[in-house]
Amino acid sequence: MASPIQIVLNPENYEEAREVSGGGGRKDFFAHRDAEFVAHKNALLGQLDTISGVLSAQSQGDVGYVKVILRREAWAKSHRPVASLFRNNRTPVVGGGDLGVMIVEARPGTLRQVATEIARAETYTEMRFNEYKQKNEPHPSSRKSETGAIDRIQLFSSSDRRTFSVEDAVAWLSNPMTGSGYQVELFDSLPPRSEWDRLDAGHRRLVESFVEGFTALETGVSVELLSSRRNKQPTLSIRLDKSSDQPVLRLNESPVSERRRELAVFNPDINRHARLLAFLDNHPLVRRIDLPGIVVRAAIPSTLPTRTRPNDLTIPVRDSRRTHPRMGVIDGGISEALSDWVIDRWDVLANEDIDLAHGTFIGGLAAIGRALNGAEICPEPDGTELVDVAVFPDQGNAEAFASYYPDGLPQFFDEMESAISDARARHGVRIFNMSLNVLQPAAPDRYSPYAARLDQIADANNAVIFISAGNMQAQDLRAEWPADPTAALATLVNVRNDGLLTPAESARNVTVAALNPPGHAGWVPFAPARYSRRGPGLRAGVKPDLAHVGGAGSPNSPLGHGLFSILPDGTIIDGCGTSYASPLVAKTAAVLDHAIEGEVSRETLIGLLVHHAEVPLPLQVKALVPIARHMVGFGMPPSADRILETGDHAITLVFASRIRRDQQINFRFPWPASLVGPGGKCRGRAKITLVSTPPLNAQFGSEFVRVNINAVLQQEQAGGGWKGQLKPLYLPTERQTPAIEAERIEHELKWSPVKVLEKTFSQGVGPSSNWRLFVDYLTRAGEVMPDEGVPFTAIVTISDPDAEQPVFNDMRQNLQALGVQIADIRTAARITPRV
Repeated sequence: MASPIQIVLNPENYEEAREVSGGGGRKDFFAHRDAEFVAHKNALLGQLDTISGVLSAQSQGDVGYVKVILRREAWAKSHRPVASLFRNNRTPVVGGGDLGVMIVEARPGTLRQVATEIARAETYTEMRFNEYKQKNEPHPSSRKSETGAIDRIQLFSSSDRRTFSVEDAVAWLSNPMTGSGYQVELFDSLPPRSEWDRLDAGHRRLVESFVEGFTALETGVSVELLSSRRNKQPTLSIRLDKSSDQPVLRLNESPVSERRRELAVFNPDINRHARLLAFLDNHPLVRRIDLPGIVVRAAIPSTLPTRTRPNDLTIPVRDSRRTHPRMGVIDGGISEALSDWVIDRWDVLANEDIDLAHGTFIGGLAAIGRALNGAEICPEPDGTELVDVAVFPDQGNAEAFASYYPDGLPQFFDEMESAISDARARHGVRIFNMSLNVLQPAAPDRYSPYAARLDQIADANNAVIFISAGNMQAQDLRAEWPADPTAALATLVNVRNDGLLTPAESARNVTVAALNPPGHAGWVPFAPARYSRRGPGLRAGVKPDLAHVGGAGSPNSPLGHGLFSILPDGTIIDGCGTSYASPLVAKTAAVLDHAIEGEVSRETLIGLLVHHAEVPLPLQVKALVPIARHMVGFGMPPSADRILETGDHAITLVFASRIRRDQQINFRFPWPASLVGPGGKCRGRAKITLVSTPPLNAQFGSEFVRVNINAVLQQEQAGGGWKGQLKPLYLPTERQTPAIEAERIEHELKWSPVKVLEKTFSQGVGPSSNWRLFVDYLTRAGEVMPDEGVPFTAIVTISDPDAEQPVFNDMRQNLQALGVQIADIRTAARITPRV
């Protein structure tokens, strides 16, 4: 019998005051290596002296920015050198780069103060008796511990700011789709001219010299502050043109209407660009100089005839007397062939600028995919009401894109946000598919402005956007996935240029990779498609999130790519691409959103997909487990029906709440009685998925997630304590020693908004049937928990692997006896405000 997912209706009853631990304590990174510490200390003093000299001599004033690079063992919050050395009132932390890199604002005087503290660090190993451990242990001063935590100190320099040549820049910016302007991130916002008198001499000179640099370029320069939209990283668009006007500096945010203006012709003069870049490369206020992205579709055109299909395929007529799942398609338009299922159109494109093929293929998968491909590929019932968000002009016409979005991608995202907000307000659409990517690789140490912008749109509209992972270029395609795991690993080793494209590193939305279709000779079913890009994206977390069938990259006659939809005229065609995997996952999300009454939280929608996803069979081989997360994320989700209902031998609980400052969640429950053996040993399988929406800040690079929400399933121990019994999904091996921060980030997904842990207890575990779900949080150094807290959803499944015991009834009765209020998630919105 089917047993529905249960949601806990009274999560507030399990909030309690947070227990604050003392952290990791001071560590001596050079214990019993006194001579090495003396050399290390002198090296840091020399680095500080050199940097101080550079800052004292620079023409832009004495304010500069410095990278404090920590050794790998010192990445944890408790080891950050901010208590004695780089104190906030001396050298404030203004951002980060890669993991373990702090960027601080500094002056010669403040660096000398840091040097004084380092010089005072003892050069011997201080020992102290530990009463608890009954042995002597190193006990360094704060100065020595923090000095040892630092690997090196470097001035932020031109090599940190730019990674492209002048020639590459001019060639790229000559494409009108880019908007033809550099995107320049600053360390700090530029105050209005009327407020410069409030700045101290160093900061005033920093700002003055920045403005003077543009004035010195004389003519044909426009500088505009891009809309921040809650992003704390100030970014300028800087464009060289052929006008004879003096430099135009718009350094404060302007309305969208003012940004939609006629632009002068782009100036491709190499010397002018070299002069501009030399100025930006060497100005301390500049953090990064980027080339703008170009939006591309993530689809590969079909090259072989399609599989023979009945010519009289009839697109079903929408029954307006009942409701249907709803989904927005962000693309270039959906044809009239699907007009009965299109309930609204955001149509800003002229007929001559429309390319309907890509959007129609995606719309066809959502509306009639099951009829064309079968339930194994398209498991949801046919029929989806579509909102056609036609904002992307014909990709083959660069001039068309520039005519709609002369400033490039910022305007494109503005238009997209307007369309999403309209669909949300008018039709309640919360699920959107965006099978478009920006032609820039996701960087492991940087949360891109495009991902940040997409996340802001999702937050503002309480929506989830499903993004394609991106396709590899034709010359970089991998060989078809081999059946032999060793050969598969060898194939991956030799591949280059197959990393995710932005904004696939999005932290609020879902990125989807592509798998081969089943049932076709020559392809390993459900193996990663040869064109599908892989993660990890940013270092913290799993990307892509999920995977689905996207069609085979090597077509076989007569089946072509093995994934079918329709052309704008209604003709059946095959195709492949991550573009076509993404809407299949989005469709399941739309069906979930439709099946559950009320407004389901974003965290719950994403959590349900991730929790029930399964790693495809070809990647379950032990040798491939370490790379599976980068290929398929948490796996391929099943149908919404399978997600929402389990058998009698399992129970799934959803805990949707919000963790607030100085609070923790402590939800105690007994293990199902039918799975408890002699001595309290508990057997079965348990899995927990946590999805949270923490505050984000792009200024801190890889450390852009500022609050870590953690959830564990713990069993009570004989001595009264609690022990976590589950392991992270992608933990490579059992650990013999405590993990350092770097390992927790990589394998345990610390700081990731999405976490999955599981374990099977075949022989039983522990001495007690008392368990708890425990949720707490950790903030970054210097970060404060938001007043509104952080929303999260924790999903727990307990099951009998042998599918014999009445786990659902056991657990439900136990919880109700304890006063836990639970209900079928599909109707819980009638009772609780948060699902």
